[in-house]
Amino acid sequence: MNSKQEHLLRISSGLVIAFFLILHLLNASLGIFSLEAMDALGSVLAGFWSFPITLLLLYTAFTVHIGLMFVSLYRRRSLRMPVWNLVQFAMALAMPILLLAHVAGTRGTYELLDISRNYTSVVSGLWSRPSGVVRQYILLALAWTHMSIGIHYWLRHKPSYSRWVAVLYPLCLIIPLLAGLGFLRAGLESLQLPADTPALLKVREALNQVDPADLQLLQYTEKTLLWLFALLLVGVLLLRALRSFGDRKRGGYIVSHTPSGKQLPARKGQTVLETLREAGISHTAICGGRGRCTTCRVRLIDTEQNLPEPEELERRALQRVRADPNVRLACQLKPHGNITITPLLHADMSAPAARVSAGVMGHEQKIACMFVDLRGSTRLGEQKLPYDVVFILNQFFIQLDEALRATGGHYATFNGDGLMALYGLDGDLARGCRQAVEGAVQIQARMTQLNQWLAEELEEPLRVGIGIHCGDAIVGTMGPPDAPTVSALGDNINIAARLEALTKDYRTELIVSAQALRQAGLSNPAWPRHTVHVRGRGEPLDIYVIDDLSNLTIDAEQTQPATS
Repeated sequence: MNSKQEHLLRISSGLVIAFFLILHLLNASLGIFSLEAMDALGSVLAGFWSFPITLLLLYTAFTVHIGLMFVSLYRRRSLRMPVWNLVQFAMALAMPILLLAHVAGTRGTYELLDISRNYTSVVSGLWSRPSGVVRQYILLALAWTHMSIGIHYWLRHKPSYSRWVAVLYPLCLIIPLLAGLGFLRAGLESLQLPADTPALLKVREALNQVDPADLQLLQYTEKTLLWLFALLLVGVLLLRALRSFGDRKRGGYIVSHTPSGKQLPARKGQTVLETLREAGISHTAICGGRGRCTTCRVRLIDTEQNLPEPEELERRALQRVRADPNVRLACQLKPHGNITITPLLHADMSAPAARVSAGVMGHEQKIACMFVDLRGSTRLGEQKLPYDVVFILNQFFIQLDEALRATGGHYATFNGDGLMALYGLDGDLARGCRQAVEGAVQIQARMTQLNQWLAEELEEPLRVGIGIHCGDAIVGTMGPPDAPTVSALGDNINIAARLEALTKDYRTELIVSAQALRQAGLSNPAWPRHTVHVRGRGEPLDIYVIDDLSNLTIDAEQTQPATS
């Protein structure tokens, strides 16, 4: 079984158990109203989980999930792990012990001893002993916390997860709280039930008629399962110890960690992430080292001969972030010999900031770039009070923002009295160039309108300079971790900035490279064409100087933002 199949089994079995647990707790929450309400929904759920298919699915899910826990425990070369991972492991080991007793006392009793099931008898039985109440609350807390941690770290690195946090977090708190209150309210009600309550009478009559040998068999089965679980745990730990001894005999490899300058000894078969954790070196691994994210990725230096080929799970993850060939996941990489690594993410990197592409933290893409600059902003600051300047600039940027939104532009950087916008991020360069030109038309139209609104405030109308160019650039998430933005770098970005600066020399509002207009499919013989040399480019560049944007018309369907 490869890592992808194992991951699929773990997620699938976990979701089945989570579905069962959520329904179980929602049923328990009805105890807030009455035991009868619990029994009403409980009979429906009992019927559902008693179908042969759903019953087999549920028990298989529990068996697979517990089995995979032992597999994961055995595979770990090191038991050093993040606190959340350690807590989840501890809860996973404790839950079966509590769960076996719960199952034996409920479903085992009703199936083996042929006693009808209902919440009234179950709650009464649990509340007849203080230990039963305490054990039930502990099991509720462990099961729900284990499930919540698992789902959180499964979804945490997915872009859409942040949109659901506001819904999932309240539910994560409300559901167990209501279940706990429902169990408490139902338990107090059960203590006041008269002895001749039909549900309790049926249980007592059934117990009086049960063969003592059947009761002993039930107790023996429970103890046997507990001993089997304990023996499995001890067996896995012994196998780990034997494997560790064999690994030391076979030797290992050295990991050279460039940030710390340390040489870290590792055993064969041990992942780079496990080696770093054993050495006490902090290293980002949001998913806990299961290959679900790419936050543990490292760059390797001159170690191709010591690298095994990535398995399917790692290969797909690296492809998702367009990783360079010398980038690997520390949680999956098990070198054959000495290697030198450099982490690509800071040890405190958050999940959203970690979703940028690997290697150079970006990817090469053909895009259209627009630079916009407000002319005479320095003179405006000399003529107006600071608060008045801020007001005017805010109105200016509102118009720019609306123009970008209307034409599918992406705001990338802001420089005080201008900005850089990107078009064609969806991969359609021709569409991006058309949108960029239409964006310039929209900006000019809105500037005319803004000048009318501010006519009484301005000594002369506001004017802008716009430069548009297209070509290859490095696009990626850049900036500080707390406020990253998608931006772009490269010679073609610099050329767009140079074209915006040239609008001052040509006393015009818009200069577009011939390359961008050709991609957009636009042409007009009336536009003056020039050949210029721009700083940073060896070859001359053909440009169009467009003085009057009012006559420029573009098909609206070609410039609408693409929908996903």
